Amino acid sequence: MIRLGQLWGIAALAALTVAAPSRSVPRDVSTDVLGQLTLFSQWAAASYCTNDDDSAGDALSCEAGNCPLVEAADTMTLYAFDKPSSYGDVAGFLAVDKTNKRLVVSFRGTRTIETWIANLNFLFADASSICSGCEVHHGFLESWETVADDLTSNITAAQTTYPGYTLVVTGHSFGGALATLGGTILRNAGFELDVYTYGQPRVGNAALAEYITNQGSLWRVTHDDDLVPKVPPSTFGFSHASPEYWITVGDNTTVTLSDVDVIEGVGSKAGNAGTLDPSIEEHFWYLGHIDACK
Repeated sequence: MIRLGQLWGIAALAALTVAAPSRSVPRDVSTDVLGQLTLFSQWAAASYCTNDDDSAGDALSCEAGNCPLVEAADTMTLYAFDKPSSYGDVAGFLAVDKTNKRLVVSFRGTRTIETWIANLNFLFADASSICSGCEVHHGFLESWETVADDLTSNITAAQTTYPGYTLVVTGHSFGGALATLGGTILRNAGFELDVYTYGQPRVGNAALAEYITNQGSLWRVTHDDDLVPKVPPSTFGFSHASPEYWITVGDNTTVTLSDVDVIEGVGSKAGNAGTLDPSIEEHFWYLGHIDACK
């Protein structure tokens, strides 16, 4: 297994994020919730697949075979995007699932995670337009803004075409950060939606994390000692929203109800934050090999 100690460019950063081990009294996860976590991990996985690039009008598919639940539904890509920003490409799609009467926005994570973390900056940008006292990671905000207008207009058009369909925003890694931030801003604009993220980094300060928590309908999933949810460091003022769905088993393992701890509390030091041996390997396994297509 590739451990952080083998990645010299990241080692100093990880040292800032390690907290004393702590395990809260977990809230039970239900069968329905675990099913939804599994389903939307596959929607997040689909964003990495070249079959779904520039695929408006096509059914979603994963050449790596890691999104069978998505492929089993009657899906169609409505809008695909891949735009450059100074922080990295912002890519993903908006699709319709006619079987389950659902619209899904899926943001792709980075294709080179080691490089992305090594170049991660800790700069805040003012986010008072989102909530009072809020600050957001500058790079994540800039990245969201590169797609915000076109994506929002396409969501609006899709809701007109498919009235009554639920809206879900999802993503893994960098894509999870965009899903959280974008979902928060879309809610402020009047959209009702759910957010499912997998291995997302921290996106802003404690005020923003509290605001996102209070909006509700957030399922933030972490895996064991995954490095990425530990950055940017809390020592720089960054914080996570609550709750956290912490998968406690290793890779290539079927996740059961007893393998998921639900950790409550904004900026909690339990769950993933309480692990002492940050790993990059854990970042790529979220109820399946989430980035197998990349």
